Amino acid sequence: MRLIDHVARLMVAGILALLLPMVVYHSMWDTSSSTIGLNTFEFSRAMLTDWALPVIVLGILLSMAMIGASYLVRDERIENLLWEQEGEQ
Repeated sequence: MRLIDHVARLMVAGILALLLPMVVYHSMWDTSSSTIGLNTFEFSRAMLTDWALPVIVLGILLSMAMIGASYLVRDERIENLLWEQEGEQ
């Protein structure tokens, strides 16, 4: 189990190491770029073309976090399981 924990931490650190430079060094942060005419359509097109990979990776990470949180919240003690089964009858 400890090996899996360490591998998961390394994978998250690797993904962050890939995404952080993509965000920091993107051309939209240049001072010469003009954002005066930016509207909703251009924003959505930029999110789905220029930022497609980071958005997908972020969605995967967030879904993994939600699944992990729902797993941690579960209560599987035998007393609670028996109590729930008795209440259904």
